[in-house]
Amino acid sequence: MNHLARTLAVLAVLVVPERARADEDDYGGNNYGRIDLIHLDSSHQGRGPCLQMKPSIPGKSAWACLWRNNPLYTEIRELLQSAFITGKRCIVYWNAVDPSSHKTIDRLECWRT
Repeated sequence: MNHLARTLAVLAVLVVPERARADEDDYGGNNYGRIDLIHLDSSHQGRGPCLQMKPSIPGKSAWACLWRNNPLYTEIRELLQSAFITGKRCIVYWNAVDPSSHKTIDRLECWRT
């Protein structure tokens, strides 16, 4: 391969946008799978249940948390609990992260398997 061809190949690799890195997914994304773990911690004022999924939630933290300022807090919390108990598949959506770098749950969809 001549020098010009190598240079063009390197430039093409550098210019082509790659798939969003996990930490870029922190500010908008979703994860599909089963809820593997639910965590409650009273030391975080205003935060409800946090969850981990299989496959793992991408990003700096593998956690997604539901905050009480979500207008559907009660409904999402109940659906999370039900989906965890019954092993339903779900999609968790987020648009931001909290101070602990956990995704903040905006929406949740679960269905029978």
